[in-house]
Amino acid sequence: MQEKNSRLKTPVNFQSPFWKNKTILIDSRNLLFPEKSIFLALKGRFTDGHDFIVSLYEQGVRCFVISKAIDTGSYPEADFLWVEDVVSLLQEYAKHHRKQFDFPVIGITGSNGKTILKEWLYLLLQKDFSLVKSPKSYNSQIGVPLSVLHMNERHKLGIFEAGISLPGEMQKLQSVLLPDIGIFTNIGKAHASGFESESQKIREKLQLFRACKILIYKYDHQLIHQEIVSEGISNCFSWGADTKADLPVFYKIKKQHTLLNIQYKEKVHKVKIPFRNAAAIENCMLAIATMLYLGTDIKSLEKRIKNLRDVPMRLELKEGINNCQIIDDSYNNDLQGLQIALDFLNQKQVKRGGKTLILSDVPEAKDKEQYQEIAELLQEHQISRFIGIGPALTKYKSLFDGLAKSSFFENTSDFTAAIGQSVFFERDSILLKGARSFGFEKIAQQLKKRIHGSMLEISLTALKNNLQVYKNCLRNDTKIMVMVKASAYGSGSREIAQLLQYNHVDYLGVAYVDEGVKLRQEGIYLPIMVMNTAAHEFEILYQHELQPALFSFSLLEKFIIFLRSKKPQNPYPVHIEIDSGMHRLGFQEKEVDNLISRLKQSKKLIRTAGIFSHLAASDEALHDSFSLLQAEMFMRQADKIEKALACKSIKHLLNSSGISRLSQYQFDMVRLGIGLYGYDAKKTLIKLENVLQFKTCISQIKHLKSGDTIGYSRMAKVEKDSTIAVLAIGYADGFLRIFGNGNSSVLIRGKRAVTIGNICMDMCFVDISHIEDAEEGDEVVIFDSMNEIVKLSEVAQTIPYEILTNISERVPRIFYED
Repeated sequence: MQEKNSRLKTPVNFQSPFWKNKTILIDSRNLLFPEKSIFLALKGRFTDGHDFIVSLYEQGVRCFVISKAIDTGSYPEADFLWVEDVVSLLQEYAKHHRKQFDFPVIGITGSNGKTILKEWLYLLLQKDFSLVKSPKSYNSQIGVPLSVLHMNERHKLGIFEAGISLPGEMQKLQSVLLPDIGIFTNIGKAHASGFESESQKIREKLQLFRACKILIYKYDHQLIHQEIVSEGISNCFSWGADTKADLPVFYKIKKQHTLLNIQYKEKVHKVKIPFRNAAAIENCMLAIATMLYLGTDIKSLEKRIKNLRDVPMRLELKEGINNCQIIDDSYNNDLQGLQIALDFLNQKQVKRGGKTLILSDVPEAKDKEQYQEIAELLQEHQISRFIGIGPALTKYKSLFDGLAKSSFFENTSDFTAAIGQSVFFERDSILLKGARSFGFEKIAQQLKKRIHGSMLEISLTALKNNLQVYKNCLRNDTKIMVMVKASAYGSGSREIAQLLQYNHVDYLGVAYVDEGVKLRQEGIYLPIMVMNTAAHEFEILYQHELQPALFSFSLLEKFIIFLRSKKPQNPYPVHIEIDSGMHRLGFQEKEVDNLISRLKQSKKLIRTAGIFSHLAASDEALHDSFSLLQAEMFMRQADKIEKALACKSIKHLLNSSGISRLSQYQFDMVRLGIGLYGYDAKKTLIKLENVLQFKTCISQIKHLKSGDTIGYSRMAKVEKDSTIAVLAIGYADGFLRIFGNGNSSVLIRGKRAVTIGNICMDMCFVDISHIEDAEEGDEVVIFDSMNEIVKLSEVAQTIPYEILTNISERVPRIFYED
């Protein structure tokens, strides 16, 4: 055992009992096997792992790595390892683990495409090797060592990605990964602020390959090529549209595919790949070059690559039949991905239903022992219903007897035939996790709710990024309330609230009581402030522990009378709204003295949990002087209330634009709203990512003659022979009538198509005469960036908020993580 709270002066002995047969835990929410876990107390900007030691100890964790002194006497059964830097200790442990294996490792770096190339290589090579790879996009100073710790003696090839944002970081990752095969994808503007120039960034990334046997890259990336030559790296296998490349490749983009002419071993080989855009072609060629280096027969390449066409590199949350929700992660099935998907299931499970897992055979699980590990994992995640599909799971079905309910099918067809016959689902959270060969997309199609062709896609990955961007604008002790009113700006309150709760926001805000009640019914336990309430709703508000915003004497008096009837044991928390100059709702300055008097008289019934106000023009520099007056007035009145009541409340004033422009007024808490979805009116936060994509499809294509008219009122007449696409979206879905008659355009196969004729309730028309390869069923993008939303709002002479909140509830929301 390590000495408790010892200050290390010598290298850590990773052979000691402290480390033996243990797994690393860095997120207390993902605890599964307490007795086998070592918790690394990492410090972040807004969280400190040391704060979770108490709860983890209570749950059975006994091994901790810490970097600050704590009272070890409170944990008599625990062992503590004290180090100067927990991240460095993690990297050293990963180095120790990596050196135990001598199978080849592929290391991937570059500005873009690392994750998708890694996933493609995994799918393309899993027939030839027992593989281990980085989970998701684990490519950071923490992610890389965590990925390496998944290596074990059963693996024959590793595929890992590495990313950096500052000079000096790649040398640390290289010593952890020790890659034998290097792949440099490309160079771009990602993390550019950390480097003096693109050349410096390339040189830093090249540090990953300093001991590689081979480096694979695109010869045509001249700056990368020049730096490789300058660094004296000669062991290369380049591809490109140049005969000087080691693998000359010339291609033609066709209507549905791209035809490659690959010069390899003194022969020209024709290979058809199912991609047409430049990024996909480039990633595909890097994969081909890597496979050829590893000895794959070039004749088998086309057949393997064909299966990449429809691979979705993301995990999706969809609405299912019979009030179920479907978590679709069916593009591949490996042990690391299963763990991540189960964690996602835990985050998204609705309170009212059980947790169901539909799992195929796991390609990397070769024996009974590994399936036993899977069974234990499912028990720890408290899976209430398990459906195993495949001969291996059927063979080892007795291992899953510990689960509440389990059933097994030899293949996917047998299972889909049983749905609605002997297998039924009702109000479940269902996780689909299947290897590609099992065709789980057929199951997803059968279980998801029948919907029309339009959908709103919400990236939870981008949403989490934006949350962090706003956190970075705040002090460490500033709380965050996220507004999820109006169905989270049209995105879906329940799912967004679940993600926010999991990511430790402090408060949620809603407009009306019924919105808060729905969140409580879905298991949301965060404090919830209700902006607008009425006397007849007090009972249900009280039952669900929602905190009302009180903005008038009449509302305050009615709530006091209500509380008297309830005789609460403790004063009930409320938020007092001050009208600091917006003149919408709230107590005016002249009313504050009377307000204080009334609050004093009712201090046994009411606790002033918060005091807040609204800025009228926080996004406009023109009105900054007025915003300053508002902030000073608010601060003056809030201080007056707190002193008179001898209380400390949570003061909050800033909205999204206020956070980015006027952060000096953040007080105790801020209210984040539309900024979470990537909208920053003045574009001051450049790292915000787009969260929303509104899509539909082509229902029908019509070829019209000159003079033909289109739609209601014959508003459009074609002046020449034209091709028109009828789209499955109309004003009832949120694509407003004003967008018709050429006032807006959509994106089809990468080209803009302008509306023609009136927008109907459920359909509309666009001219696709210039898009020759368009087909019925093609995806149509209404908007996929905040810039496009802004353009639509300008056409409608409104604001982006209205465009988003107008998207109909009948449009399904698809939540996904990249």
